[in-house]
Amino acid sequence: MLIGGCNNRKDYDLRMVTDPVDRAEEFIQLFNQVETFLSLLVGPKKPLPFVQLVDAASIHSAAVRANNGHLKQFAKLRNAIVHDTEYPPHIIAVPSQEALLRFKGIAQEVLEPSPLIPTFATQVHCFTHNDSLSGVLRFMRKHDFSQVIVRGEDRRLSILTVEGITKWLADEVDSIENLASKATVNNVLPLEPLGGFVIMGPKKTIFDAVDAFSNAVHIKATRLYAIAITKDGSDSEDPIGFVTPWDLVHNPRLRQEP
Repeated sequence: MLIGGCNNRKDYDLRMVTDPVDRAEEFIQLFNQVETFLSLLVGPKKPLPFVQLVDAASIHSAAVRANNGHLKQFAKLRNAIVHDTEYPPHIIAVPSQEALLRFKGIAQEVLEPSPLIPTFATQVHCFTHNDSLSGVLRFMRKHDFSQVIVRGEDRRLSILTVEGITKWLADEVDSIENLASKATVNNVLPLEPLGGFVIMGPKKTIFDAVDAFSNAVHIKATRLYAIAITKDGSDSEDPIGFVTPWDLVHNPRLRQEP
């Protein structure tokens, strides 16, 4: 169930622009907005060529990193338009309607990337260290979950995963019968790997979440299972949202064709 939230994000006008001059002018205006935004983000001591500006801004913004190649490609179109000394009366290149719409989408992602909340807002059930493992397993089975959030005695959040439970069962396979029915969450949590769970604030974007999962795959040895979203990005607040790699793979904003 989604929790309602206020989304102040601007939706760009995606209507078709039929007049070539209008398309060119709208493209240049929007491109200039993006370039100004990147300059403010980087704060270079001297003006940078756009390609270098994109690379520098990619260090600061996950949304820019995600669109790095697209921005550089559209810079070539910008150059083709503005390098004509007789522009605008004699335009030597204009964006097609499809190209303009595509650039509007990229500009929106760069200038106002979708925040994690309300996109991934949901009611999150928190277990405690003393909850029975059997109860947790029933909950996970009922909702087809691979992980759940746990609130510790110190009020800090952590995660319990099917992988951690499996490791615990493997360690205790020779113990007394019906061990799982007597076990608590606290028996399994120490087996969860460090770095398998992170906290983000609601203003982090879907691109920040993609970065976190990607970095865990390509850089870290530990797998990142999930991201919990809290009001201030701390692990002492109640979670207001939850993101897994599956959520991002099925997010339509991230499935656009290049």
